[in-house]
Amino acid sequence: MSSQSTEEKEKAPQPQLPENWDDVTPTMKETKILSANASTKPNLLRKSFASHPEGDCDRNKRPSLAKHVLVCPAAKEREETCSREYYQEGTNTGGHGDLGDDGNNNMMDAGGEETTDLERAKQLAMAVLKVFCSVFHQRDELSDDVLKHVTEEDIYNALPEVDLSSAEEGIAKDIAKHRVKAGGSRHLHQLQSILGHVRKSGMIPTADDELNSPQTQNTSSKVKLYLVERSGTRGKAETKIRTATGDASQDNDSLRLDRVEVSRIKCDLAHVHMSTALPFLTKKAEKSRSIVVAKHLCGAGTDLALKSLRDVVQSGAVDGCVMATCCHGLCTWKDYVGRDCFLELFRGVGGVSTFAGSAFDQLRRWTSASVLEDSDHTRSAAVDDGDEHNIGVKSQNIYLVVKELGLACGGRGLGRACQRLIDYGRTEYIREHLFHSKGASPGKQDVSLCHYCSSDITPQNALIIAKRG
Repeated sequence: MSSQSTEEKEKAPQPQLPENWDDVTPTMKETKILSANASTKPNLLRKSFASHPEGDCDRNKRPSLAKHVLVCPAAKEREETCSREYYQEGTNTGGHGDLGDDGNNNMMDAGGEETTDLERAKQLAMAVLKVFCSVFHQRDELSDDVLKHVTEEDIYNALPEVDLSSAEEGIAKDIAKHRVKAGGSRHLHQLQSILGHVRKSGMIPTADDELNSPQTQNTSSKVKLYLVERSGTRGKAETKIRTATGDASQDNDSLRLDRVEVSRIKCDLAHVHMSTALPFLTKKAEKSRSIVVAKHLCGAGTDLALKSLRDVVQSGAVDGCVMATCCHGLCTWKDYVGRDCFLELFRGVGGVSTFAGSAFDQLRRWTSASVLEDSDHTRSAAVDDGDEHNIGVKSQNIYLVVKELGLACGGRGLGRACQRLIDYGRTEYIREHLFHSKGASPGKQDVSLCHYCSSDITPQNALIIAKRG
């Protein structure tokens, strides 16, 4: 019986191996598992291969890899994800706005001569300060001398610091009581402040109103929590939610896990068609509220999230969103939703007529310096940038640019200015395309940026708050 089933498996159709398969070096750390000259390859096969340790899929076992794919858990999981109704490849990618022309990104000096990479970087740095002062200080046409004297403190204080964590202190006690993993005291501080901003904006009732509302007294009333994330549930707080039980002794608790109904959409946000995944968001219910909350949504993840809302907000079912941004060094021009805003600002106020993808790439790299002390740059200048949790500064070194120009703000100040401008472009997208009332001026919408905690708690402390007008 077993031999027959084995024979049937061998006769089953098997995925075709990619060309140049012999050039593959198996490793868990490499994301690109085929050599540069490999041609088109099956994604399913690549995914399953990359997810296994070298000992399981080494060169000696490669002839049997096609058979292994047929029983590979990672391959099966990807296939299952792709088969779901809400899965639409790349539906939230592409950003918004004109990409600009990056064909000739050379800047010219006053004499019409092409500038060097360093000179272009210096011009871009001055443009960043010009645009920043125009947007956040409403000061246009500042001289270069004035811009060079803008300090790091001036840049930081351009946003108000509004820490509302103290209003939600009861949450900390209940989280400890339920033994929910919150990531430590600093993460808990951030969660409390974000919740405080959600309440202050009126998206959900205040703590007192919530305790006294008829819906709260009705034990059958539940809050529906939908999570969209690539990873699974292991070690996540939702495990506590699913197993929570309640009784009368918990009526005054600020955290009632037994009244939360949680669901997880395990998929890359880039491919989740939100109105299909959550069809109830296409219809506005009279007495229900729906809000979108994200904490440290890294890099382009914030742009993907905002674009995913473009269909569901039309129904009026989403009351607002609160997003703590993070890792601006991982943003990409092609997925950025604030392209139109950037092109207008940098080509206008900034005076960079050739601003496009390459300039944005330089700018987003500089954001990494915002979490470094200026005295620390020498040890990290040679490290690649990108992930702000593993900081480095590449391309035209921001500290060299700062030194050449004599900028008082330092590398950290200039990096923070770049961060806030990226976030500002996102708020403009929200004003224009998401939460606004018909006939209302986009500039009058309830969309704001603030520091929701001090930089001592986290240097990534900017919060986008948007409420339907």
